[in-house]
Amino acid sequence: MNVRCNFARYLILSLLLGLLFPVNSVAQVDEDDSFEVYLAFRHRGVINSIVTSYYLDDVFYLPVNGLFSTLDFEANVNGLVVQGNFGLDQIPYRIDLENYTITFDGTSTEIKPEEVLIKELDYFLHPDIFKNIFGLNFTVDFNNLALDLETNIPIPRIERTVRTAKRENMQRGYRTTTEFFPLEFDRKWSAFDGGFMDYSISAINSQSSTTFNMSNNIGLQLAGGDLQGSTIAAVNSEFSTFATNNLRWRYIIRDTPLITKVAVGDNTLDGALNSQYVGVRLTNEPIESRQFFDEYEVQGYVTPQSEVELYLNNSLIDFQKADDLGRYRFIAPLYYGSSQLDLRIYGPTGQIIQESRRVQVPFNFNPKGEVTYHLNAGRLKNSLIGSEDRNYTVQGKTTVGVTNWLTAGAGFEYFDGLVSNPGPSITSKVSGRLLTNYIVTMEAISNGFFRSGINAIYANSSSFSVNYTNFIAQSGLYNQGGNSSQLSLSGFYPFRIGNFPLNVRASTYTRFRDNENFSNYRLDLNTRVKKMNLRLGYSDRLIDTFNPLEMTRAASVNSSVTYSLTREQKIPDFLIGTFFRGTYRYRPYLKQSESMEMMISKSVMKTGRIQVSLGQNFITQNTNFRIGFIFEFNKARTTTTFTTNSTSYTATQNVRGSVGYDSNYKNFIITSRNQVGKSGTAIRMFVDNNNNHTYDKEEDNLIPEGKMRIGRSGSFPIYKNGVLYYTQMQSYYRYNMEMMKASLNNPMLVPELEKFSLVTDPNSFKKIDIPFYLSGVIEGNVERLYEEGHTQPQGGLNIHIVGTENDFRKDIRTFTDGTFYDYELPPGKYELTVDQSQLNLLGSRTIPEKLDIEVEAKSEGDFIEGLHFLIVPKDYDEEQEALNDTLQTIMASLETDRELVAYRESLLNDLDRSLRLIIMAQNAFYRKRIEQAMDLVNESLDIFKTAQGYALKGSLHYLKGEKELARENWNMAVRFNPDIYIPEMEALDQIINIGGSLE
Repeated sequence: MNVRCNFARYLILSLLLGLLFPVNSVAQVDEDDSFEVYLAFRHRGVINSIVTSYYLDDVFYLPVNGLFSTLDFEANVNGLVVQGNFGLDQIPYRIDLENYTITFDGTSTEIKPEEVLIKELDYFLHPDIFKNIFGLNFTVDFNNLALDLETNIPIPRIERTVRTAKRENMQRGYRTTTEFFPLEFDRKWSAFDGGFMDYSISAINSQSSTTFNMSNNIGLQLAGGDLQGSTIAAVNSEFSTFATNNLRWRYIIRDTPLITKVAVGDNTLDGALNSQYVGVRLTNEPIESRQFFDEYEVQGYVTPQSEVELYLNNSLIDFQKADDLGRYRFIAPLYYGSSQLDLRIYGPTGQIIQESRRVQVPFNFNPKGEVTYHLNAGRLKNSLIGSEDRNYTVQGKTTVGVTNWLTAGAGFEYFDGLVSNPGPSITSKVSGRLLTNYIVTMEAISNGFFRSGINAIYANSSSFSVNYTNFIAQSGLYNQGGNSSQLSLSGFYPFRIGNFPLNVRASTYTRFRDNENFSNYRLDLNTRVKKMNLRLGYSDRLIDTFNPLEMTRAASVNSSVTYSLTREQKIPDFLIGTFFRGTYRYRPYLKQSESMEMMISKSVMKTGRIQVSLGQNFITQNTNFRIGFIFEFNKARTTTTFTTNSTSYTATQNVRGSVGYDSNYKNFIITSRNQVGKSGTAIRMFVDNNNNHTYDKEEDNLIPEGKMRIGRSGSFPIYKNGVLYYTQMQSYYRYNMEMMKASLNNPMLVPELEKFSLVTDPNSFKKIDIPFYLSGVIEGNVERLYEEGHTQPQGGLNIHIVGTENDFRKDIRTFTDGTFYDYELPPGKYELTVDQSQLNLLGSRTIPEKLDIEVEAKSEGDFIEGLHFLIVPKDYDEEQEALNDTLQTIMASLETDRELVAYRESLLNDLDRSLRLIIMAQNAFYRKRIEQAMDLVNESLDIFKTAQGYALKGSLHYLKGEKELARENWNMAVRFNPDIYIPEMEALDQIINIGGSLE
């Protein structure tokens, strides 16, 4: 009974909405008492289409050719026979509806005539046939009129989509440069603009005093570049201080390899001494960090005809089949950093072999033939050892990519007034990659040192590093520690004992002097057991010995354990998000425990965290207690801590955040994340009602929703006063921007710019205005020419709409009266065709074969009417067609008559205005504004009386309960168009009453 009740509700709604919105008309009564019903068919996020079914005796009969075509099963139609090879296994089948038998994989099954509906455009079968014979379990959701599928059989269309997706990802893996959308918003030169300020305010209270600290980092646009600097202030009852730091102006030059950056103010040297200075810095280093370095050959031999897949950092980038000799060869892209290359080999007999290798590319490598330089000149901010003055300095270096595995560089450094190093020092450095895994580096500086090193990382993540430095002078500018040489060693090795993972890390650092040697070494063992991490470490400092067994007073054993409680575990909700950490330190030389601490951290109120720790120092007998509260709000971050021990206490309150000013729209953007040195975008989206492509406050409407997809950025949207802001973008970078259509509440809105790129401006928000327009509406009809020479509307046909300049594709259906309609076409050029498989069933073709249309961007939407297809037999007489052309020529000549043309244009204008008002009335109905819809329909009928207008008006009266007015307007609609479908009011009332009684 519930099924019939739901269907009765569905039917009454269908009949009414069939008048209001023809595109959603879903049912009609056929001559055999079956109802044609359109079902939404979605499956695994790939298939999204409308399936025509017939409802008879509480059963939905499903189309053979329609479903097999949608799922990509082979289906060849010959009369009443459908046959082909089914699925990936290519099982032969034959559906013989003349003899009512189905043969599948050599087994024949008889079916009953009542399990089949033979229609003109397809053959419809009982769903049990699909389930029992083909393994396709189709069910219908009555409430949503949706078709669902459950099956264990691989669906060819799904498999093809998965392969296509993998290959698309594979092609993206090959990209060595970013593919940018068209540049619509380039870098904007500004004398003065924007402004970001990151702030941190603290109050520290202890037993002896209270101190207030404040630091600010400020950035803005100035003279075409960006100015940045910081201030630091502190005050208490005994003193106050104020200072500035890191003040510099920077100018960026794009699209030239000679010079890219000029910085004036506080800078840092690039030589052996990374000292700060005040002066000028010039360089041609890339504005955007390099990502791609070179290409790498991967080749080998396997069993012939094996399939080989190549993965880069767990992403498929290529695949191929080995040749008859078993040889394969790939060219893989190499990126900076460490790249993991994995081979998966699928043998012809089903075996799977995996191989891995790791390739390193240090970030200081230059691509082959590329030259980079840095030049610094100025005065040091602090004096060097051996000098009491702030020395003047000049330093420069250049680096060149000699080959794809060797990078070499040379430079000089000069410091004025140094007695120990009076002249310039010459520097040089060579780095090379050997045997894929090994990076070798050699570096030298005159009057300074020689340094060499080697490091490697392997496919299983094990690694080692060795660095040795030999000093030329026993003291001086480059040997301030007075060492004769230095040696550092480190290694990491992961392994397993059964299912128990372990990691071992060891390191040592030794300083050699003439009279003594110092060695620091450390050994760590780590493991993870479910949510628990365990670490045990040992460290010591040796003097004049290299025997780690000779323990000193500095020796210590450190251990720690951490544990997290997550939602995956069956625990009370209040414990979820809790983190535990315990540490213990032991002094083996003293045979005494040194310290122990326990810490608990818990998430609170979604944005906060509380931390409590208790520690004990067993040597000093001091107990420490600490409690802290951290809250990350949208506009600020607060940290409150209280620490106490046996003799004192300290309470600290800190508030930090960032404020940005948008001079374009006069808004302040307050956030908890730092903004100085970065950029943002200010995007204003609006409906361009006057079609001038600019925002006019009095005429255009702001769109308060909508989001953008930004390439290479993890920024989050912020809305303020109708403007969409994105922060945390890198200055001077080029970004791809793409409109996320699903974020718009009105699906009929189409942006003028859907995909574009921009170059950000430093320390400011870049202004972006995006006008929107209503999508286009198309209207037309399809007629079929019969042998007797008369034409009739042809319903139930699929019309394919394909974009000729984009990847847009959509299918719509003709209604019973042969008309078709669609209202969500974005501006662009399209090609319309009738489904070829349906034409084959009819033994027909169309005139014309296709229709080319263009939807223009207009605020009220573009309306394209009068589209027409004529279905004719395949052997249609060409002479008759020529006669039709002659008649069209005569009609065209009549249209040149001035009076007829003027009269025709007047009628067309009235009809166009009338139809636009009807569409607007439909939109008002979507918003549940019935009275507004009625006003728009009346205005439409005043201009031009149409059957559609009276039908819509009658339906609105019926929805308002005004049945007599509904009947009058429906009768008027039939007078204008006798073929228009109008439901019987008594039938509607009866269905409503039945639906109510069934409840």
